Amino acid sequence: MGIKERRARDLETRRKLILAAATDLFVRKGFAGVTLDDIAGAIEFSKGTIYNHFGSKEEIFATILLEQLDALLASLRLAARAGRDTAARLRNATAAYLRFYQERREYFKLLFFIDVISDQERVPASLRKEIRLRKIACLAELQRIVKDGVRKGEFENGRPAVRISLLMWGMMNGILQLAESRQIKEEDLERLLATGLEITVGGLSPRTHNASRREKHGLIRKMLPVLKS
Repeated sequence: MGIKERRARDLETRRKLILAAATDLFVRKGFAGVTLDDIAGAIEFSKGTIYNHFGSKEEIFATILLEQLDALLASLRLAARAGRDTAARLRNATAAYLRFYQERREYFKLLFFIDVISDQERVPASLRKEIRLRKIACLAELQRIVKDGVRKGEFENGRPAVRISLLMWGMMNGILQLAESRQIKEEDLERLLATGLEITVGGLSPRTHNASRREKHGLIRKMLPVLKS
């Protein structure tokens, strides 16, 4: 290995160490509670070494989010390709999102930081754009499933797939936020997400296969005890 290759390897190793240390600190102390000095001290680097790789704490944070969004996107893509029908694929995608939340809960909280307008200007524009594109890509996976369902005749035509995917995205995030704020019990998460998905899929199905109005109202009633408890 030549000098140039060795130097590139060492730079990449230091970069990974910085990201790993920052991730641990952000998870334990939150974004506001971490400084560049904290990150440097955790791995016994000088602050100058940190600046050789990242321009700010915000840039480090955004880079970590990109890695997590890449992991979420990969999970959604894998889940969206499995299933005997379109409804099953939507269930798989919902389950994958729930697993991401349960296994990487701290990152789910951090992901919302980037959407706070007052903090956006601190993050480099190029990284903000990349994060936005990753989120759009996650949403596009849901949109692709809905479009496939319409094409196969499993879902009723006439409803824009982008609106349906936004509805599902909002439903999933809203329910998870209820869990974060302790407005619903942890053990009700999966059941509530399943009920929300059932109502959505029922509304998308061709009218000849739709549940009766009484059945739909029954699904909605399932959700009320969870929200009131």
